[in-house]
Amino acid sequence: MFGARRYCCATAGLLAALAFPVPTSGNEAPSTSVLVTSTTSDARVTRALVLIRGELSALGLEVQVRGADDPSSITPSITPERTSDRLVLEVKDGVIAVRVFAAGTQTPLLESVDLDGPQVTAEVIAVRAVEALRAARLLPAPTRQAPPNPPPAASAASAEPAPLAPSAAEPETAASSARPTSLLQLALGPTFVQNLQGLPQLSAHVALSVGPRWGFVSIGAEGSLTGLDFERESGAAQISRRTMFLQLGARARLHRVWEVNARAGFSYLHYAAYGVARPAYAAQDLEHGSAGLCLSLGGAYYFARALGVYFDLGGSVAFDAASVRLADESVVTLDRPSFAFGSGLLLGAF
Repeated sequence: MFGARRYCCATAGLLAALAFPVPTSGNEAPSTSVLVTSTTSDARVTRALVLIRGELSALGLEVQVRGADDPSSITPSITPERTSDRLVLEVKDGVIAVRVFAAGTQTPLLESVDLDGPQVTAEVIAVRAVEALRAARLLPAPTRQAPPNPPPAASAASAEPAPLAPSAAEPETAASSARPTSLLQLALGPTFVQNLQGLPQLSAHVALSVGPRWGFVSIGAEGSLTGLDFERESGAAQISRRTMFLQLGARARLHRVWEVNARAGFSYLHYAAYGVARPAYAAQDLEHGSAGLCLSLGGAYYFARALGVYFDLGGSVAFDAASVRLADESVVTLDRPSFAFGSGLLLGAF
């Protein structure tokens, strides 16, 4: 009988060694204690803690259990001790997270058990926790050691790679990503011309521009679609305006699809006035022409290389400005100065 008892004890010792092998290399001593903690008071978890303690104690390990009501319960965020294994059970969103810190490790081994799963009892939880502890102990020796102390600041600084110098090709890459500008562009759209007196006059605008991406030469024309009307006691006058212009411009891309430009040049302005006189007054139809200066600032948005929209804000000054009089009253002096705002379609080619 005594021989059978000794045989059983030897068998139990062999099973314990197989379940919890310990490292044998170097001077590292095996861990003989386990700290089991829980952050929840769930009934199944409480029962599982009792079973875990019984299983580990039967294998000859010193076990300390701390429940959720124990103020000294250790949370998983606390650095584990080097001399003992630690097993932490935590419930979150219906799942038990089992965290195992083998002696000397800084990173836990994680295991999870779904509380809502079929046949998940305290026994199942206990078995999974013990298996996780066994797996943590099977980790190779290098992973069970604490990380070495950080090197001195000077060594760390010297090991840092030197910052990379900005590549000279980066600006070229950004510029090449912009859509190329068409060599030939045609602008079509309405323009509103405002003199110092009277209402804005609606005109049609057409311009042809030729040039590279940084500059261009533009030639174009405008013609009024509505007359500029003035009425007094002596009668009324209606004025139409036509102009031709030649401008030099510069442009730049602010973005892949956005462009700004500036233009300046000379223009020729032609006016036609049609009068209607009241009784006792005489009316005349007159025409007048004058050279002038024109200046514009604008921008463009490109939907594609050869298709976009433009926006223009400009002004004109006539050298020999036309003055319109009704009887003895001067009602307007044209283009001294005038301002214009236009927008329309931009078509490109080549």
